[in-house]
Amino acid sequence: MENTFLPGTVRERIADLMKYHKVSQTDLALKIGCGDSLLSRFLTGKTDKLGDENIIRIARAFNVSTDFLLGITNVPDKKNYAIDELGLSAQAARNLYAGKANAQVVNYLLESPRFLDLTYILEQYFNDTVAAGYAAQNQLYTTISSLTRKTVKTEAGEQAARDIAHLRTSVYQADLVTIENQFMLAVKE
Repeated sequence: MENTFLPGTVRERIADLMKYHKVSQTDLALKIGCGDSLLSRFLTGKTDKLGDENIIRIARAFNVSTDFLLGITNVPDKKNYAIDELGLSAQAARNLYAGKANAQVVNYLLESPRFLDLTYILEQYFNDTVAAGYAAQNQLYTTISSLTRKTVKTEAGEQAARDIAHLRTSVYQADLVTIENQFMLAVKE
């Protein structure tokens, strides 16, 4: 979100967030699972009781911290996320928490746009998307080489068939070179 809001009460923060996100009171009440009248009474000051669970739900609905809603900080960005919200495995979180991975280095990498591109490339590598493309390309080269050998029965034709066959790429090698280059660029930045 990267906005800073002026200091305010819980009511003011909720009203500011509703205005900022263009969310009606009724929509917010539905989203957090409380009655529209309870939210209305709270926002107008007729009651001070909204409940901790509703504050947590509102924070989640707007993707802000409860500290922000409570006025402890003026920066709405969440600082604490559940492991499953981040998509981390429990072991990855343990490694970070126990200091087995340098958190500062992990921060540098995750903040780097080049590293974010690298994660996309790695995803393609792990699900064999690019490898399937190279496998198809290699099959095409093999077919063309074979056809060249069969149809052009000269030394030049044989040489052309060998040259075409040499164009084949190791299915995973091209991916690995791309990954290595992208990673080194991210580290250098």
